[in-house]
Order: sequence, then structure tokens, then C-alpha cells
Amino acid sequence: MRAGGRNRRGAVLRNRHLPDRPADTRLKAQGKRSHQDQQMSVQVAAPASPRERFHALDGARAIMLLLGIPFHTAAMYTLSGGWLVDAHERSFLASLISALVHSFRMPGFFILAGFFAAMLLARRPAGQWLSSRVKRLLLPFASSLLLLGGWEVYWMGVGAGLEPAAAFAWTLEQFPGRWVNHRWFLIVLFAYCTIIAAVHAAPALGARLQAAWRWLGPFRLPVLLVVLPIAAQYLTAELGTLLPRGETRVNLQRTVMFAPYFLIGALAFADNQLSRLVFRPKLAFRILGVVLLLAYCVLTLAFGDFLALTGFPRALTRPLAFSVTALSGVFVAALFYYYVGKAFATGRATVRYFVAASLVIYLFHEVFLLPLGVAFRLVDWPAGIEMLAIAMATLAGTLLVFEAIRRSTWLSFLFNGGPASPAQPSAFALTRRFRQELAGGDCGKRI
Repeated sequence: MRAGGRNRRGAVLRNRHLPDRPADTRLKAQGKRSHQDQQMSVQVAAPASPRERFHALDGARAIMLLLGIPFHTAAMYTLSGGWLVDAHERSFLASLISALVHSFRMPGFFILAGFFAAMLLARRPAGQWLSSRVKRLLLPFASSLLLLGGWEVYWMGVGAGLEPAAAFAWTLEQFPGRWVNHRWFLIVLFAYCTIIAAVHAAPALGARLQAAWRWLGPFRLPVLLVVLPIAAQYLTAELGTLLPRGETRVNLQRTVMFAPYFLIGALAFADNQLSRLVFRPKLAFRILGVVLLLAYCVLTLAFGDFLALTGFPRALTRPLAFSVTALSGVFVAALFYYYVGKAFATGRATVRYFVAASLVIYLFHEVFLLPLGVAFRLVDWPAGIEMLAIAMATLAGTLLVFEAIRRSTWLSFLFNGGPASPAQPSAFALTRRFRQELAGGDCGKRI
């Protein structure tokens, strides 16, 4: 994500994978403040210019969106079955892929969303920033829901065994609930953005929240990283018993479940210790991330066998499952950031391309994936080969869509909220001319 705004004084972060903060960089005050208040101002990271980017975090966010393709492909083949389209074929590999990705992907995405939200709010007025979120989040949500949602729901109906006419009628009945589908994260993210913008625009409220944060003292990080995510799991489960079934309940549960992760990211931008722990964890925390990842996979894939083997009391299974799920979202995500930071600390051209394409790819991937899932029921191939074929065909199709969208001002506005960012060469991706324009750095030919 581009870090817009003026250059900041003091040391600045230049293309490093750790979003650290310089010693002399501070949030701008509104009005006069006392010397004591100035000493307690939150310090933040700032790239050297409006065009510099946190390359590794951009890459991490893009990867998390792109992982939707293998995750949803695997969901059609898992041992438990029952996804939107079921492949009628069971695969342990699919269940393993699903567990590995699900352990950290959405919590990790919202951690990054919180970090970038805090970064941009430090550089522009809250109202202006929230207006940009309407364009970048709600517009692609509405456009893709209206233009793509019906197609996706139709294939859910066909996958469930409905005849085409019945599937079409059922599709119309499901508007707007099921049409939201995988776009739910845009609504949840906009809700968080509205809240953080309101806090940013109300200095008195922000000051009280900062005072509460300081009051926790040495318990701040345990509360933030452990207590709140676990509590959110319990509250999410309770909402499931208190509210009637439906899309409203599900989206409210998601909003509660992922709120601690967005908060972690937002506070990580202002807290150097938290930033290091989340984005550049030490060995002990990386080991904890590996242990939690293994525990999550075991509980997901072999919970019954785990109970039989260990004799673990059934009364404690809920606390165990909630704790592992909640903490995996923090520490497995931190493990992921660490290694992405090692690999993508600099702005590689391929990474920049997929950063620009990631939202469009995610919005459109089920347009291809769901009918392919139905079609591959007719093919008697090994599940692993089928999953690979579906994932690759889906990726190819969505890349073609992105290439078309980024060439149209109106389509870019509808499905991306504006031009692709970072800008890309005008030539078609992966062609010789595309590589030449990348090598030549001809920004005048970029779109």
C-alpha cells in the first residue's frame, strides 16, 4: 500500500520488511497540547516519500488474497465436504491445504489492514481517508456483487443438483444474502475503517483509549495478543446461539471474530515493540507459530483421533479449540510475515504486478472456480491433479480479467476503486514488451 503524505523528519524506513518507526516521527497534534502530551504522542513509521511502499507487507497482503484460489479449490475436495460446490471426491491433501491456509489467512489479512489504516490515518484527515475507503472497498463490493454474485450463486445451485431453470429461480431468491459470498471481508473491513476513522477524528476519545492502553502496563501485549482473540472466539460462538440464522448473523460474527486482529495491526503501527513481535518475531515466537500451526492442523484433521490418543477431557475441548484457533491467527500470521519479509524485502516486478492485481483476482476467482468445480465432476482424475488444474485455470482466467480491467478507466473504477496500484507497464503481462518496459522503467507507458 502506498504511504501517502508529506516526508517526515528523522530517520525513515526505506524498503525494509519491518514496519519500524523512527525516533523523531510523531502524529500531528490537533490544536495546542501540553509538553507532557507531546511526550506521550504515538510515534509512527514513515516511508521517505509518498511513492515509497512497504514492499514485503504489500506482498504479504497480496499473497493472502491470492491464497483464496487454492483455499477455495481445496474446500471442494476436503474430507468433511459440504462447501458451496462439492467435488464429490475426498482428499486428505485438500483438507491439509485448507487447514494450513485457514489457520492464519484472514486474521493475517486484517492485521495488515489495521496497520495500513493507522499508517494512512497518520497522514491525512479522517474524513478524506474514509471517503477513499468508500471508493476502494464499497464500490468494488457493490459492483462485483451485482455483476458477479448471481453467476456464482447459480453455480452453487447447479452444484447442489438443481436443474438450470430451478437454479436460476433459486439464484434470484437468494439476493442479496448469498450473493455477498466471499466479498464479506470488504464489508467487515469498511466497518473497522469507520470505527478507527471516528476514533481518529475525536481526539478526546483517542486520548482516553491511549490512557487505557498505558494503564495496562506490562499486561498490554498479553491482553492484546492472547486474551482479546480468545475472548472474540467465545463471543462469536455466543452470537451464534443468540441470533437467528442468516447472513446478518454470520457477518456480525465475522466482525467480532476479526476485530482483535485489526486492532493488533493498528497498534503495531504505533508501538515499536508490538511491531517487531508481529512482523519480525524472534525465534521463540516463530517456534510458537510452528507449534500452533501443527496443533491447528491436528485439531482440524484428526480431532477425534487426538481425543482418543491423549485422553483429553471433552469438557476442555472447546477452550482448547478456541485458544488454538485464536492464537494461530496471531502467531502463525507472524511466522508468515517473517518469511515473506525475508523473501520480498525489495520491490520485485512480479510481486508488484500481483499486488496491483490481487483484489481483482480475488473478486473474480469464484466466477471461474465454481463452474470448474462442477465440470470436473465429469473427470476421473486424481484429486490433486484436478485441484491443480482448477487452480491454474482460475488464476489464468482472473489474470486475463485483470488485464482487461486495468486498461479501462470505468472498469478499474468499478472493480478496483481506481487505477491499479502500483502502476504497471501498458504491455500485456509476461510478454517481452512487458519485461522491456519494466527494465526500462518507462513510467510514462504505465497504467
